[in-house]
Amino acid sequence: MLRRPNDTYYRRDGLIAFALCLLLGSMAAADNAHAQARQTTYPVANGVNEDPDQGEPQANPPTPPPPRPRLQPPRPPQPLFPDVRPPWATQLEDLRRRLYDEYGLTFGAAYNQLYQHTSATAPTALYDQALGAWAQASMTWTPLDRGGDHEGTLVVRGAFRGSLGDNAVPAQFGVRDIGSIWSNYEFTSWNQGFRIEDLFWEQQLGPAFSFRIGNQGPQSVFNFFRFKDARMGFTSSPLAFNETIPYPTFGLGGSFRWQPVASDPEVYVVGTLNDMNGDPADLGLDWNTFGLGQYFYGLEIGKNWRRDNGEFDHFHIDVFYASERSTRSPDTSPNTAGGGFKVAGEKQVDRVVVFASYTYNTAEGGGIGATLSGQTAVGGLAYLRPFGVQGEVAVGFMWSQLIPGLLPTVERRSQSGVETYWNIGVTPDCTFSPGVQFIFNPVFNPNVNVAVVPNIKFRVTF
Repeated sequence: MLRRPNDTYYRRDGLIAFALCLLLGSMAAADNAHAQARQTTYPVANGVNEDPDQGEPQANPPTPPPPRPRLQPPRPPQPLFPDVRPPWATQLEDLRRRLYDEYGLTFGAAYNQLYQHTSATAPTALYDQALGAWAQASMTWTPLDRGGDHEGTLVVRGAFRGSLGDNAVPAQFGVRDIGSIWSNYEFTSWNQGFRIEDLFWEQQLGPAFSFRIGNQGPQSVFNFFRFKDARMGFTSSPLAFNETIPYPTFGLGGSFRWQPVASDPEVYVVGTLNDMNGDPADLGLDWNTFGLGQYFYGLEIGKNWRRDNGEFDHFHIDVFYASERSTRSPDTSPNTAGGGFKVAGEKQVDRVVVFASYTYNTAEGGGIGATLSGQTAVGGLAYLRPFGVQGEVAVGFMWSQLIPGLLPTVERRSQSGVETYWNIGVTPDCTFSPGVQFIFNPVFNPNVNVAVVPNIKFRVTF
């Protein structure tokens, strides 16, 4: 029998987002002088949790400092309630500015939540709904050449990830409970605890080259897509985490970003090498597994075409290879080395962004044990700033196929789906994203032709 809270609890899940979005501002009515966030020159105007390589969601676009003007987005429009700020907003901005100017320190925090429900469950299902929490805390320290061409920064980011109440973890919900070949893997569980995820040093070597070394996740620098941030953008993994690329989660590794063409800084090369056995939940910051020599290798070559009005087009090619792993049930779940490639592009015309990508892969299992697909194709479009409000309305079409020879007893070999969402900037500190996913012919649920999966997400930054 499927586990499900009572009706009161169930309805409350759908309403909690707006309540928390407005909580920060309802404590006090700030006057106009305090309502507008002051322009800042330090690199955390939108929160230290933001990494420009995660994408550029329109409800909270990054505002990185010089010397990287290529990442500067257009001035964002207003949220629904621009004057709703917590009473301490101005004092917090002053503190952040002072700590950065005097000591090179930044800090930030955020809370994210995802609720999902499915209209159809698989025979293996334990739940028909998922409720995941993701609470983040971050700090950076820049003791070297702050704001210069040889800036050096220590980055520390940690998070609680897990489920709330008697509900599924979203990362497990797709395959086990819906019978889908894909899921949402960002809202996972660190054994219902807090773990350090990022602990790395980032160093610039001139204006065209930088590298990171330490504990990190490859997905933050590899496989760019402006709507892939699962906290605010797409939820389904082909359009977010994209586990068809068999990369691992957080672990010891290194990465670099290089702009090889001096006359065109929008041409870039990104490379990453990561431990396939990183496991924040069970191993924490144990780097001994790096010595096993099991790695993920990724190389991305891309180009942006940015215009003076802030619009940009994008194209990149990824190539990757993943070794076998020795963690996460290596002997009882798919675990075969392999590689592949991805081709992706985005075209923006005024407020409309059209995107498409194709991924081919031969690795089975991957670093998190969830890589089951050998081919994935997506396409769709987004409309930015609908009704003049921060955010975007987007729709994506997905198709994934099982790796040939993997799970030969499974009758269905591929599935398709559609996801749409509206990312709304509610206040300067909060976004709200309702959406729905339609999964057609889920691979591991042969008795179901269509599963409808509505979801609600919200994010509050501090």
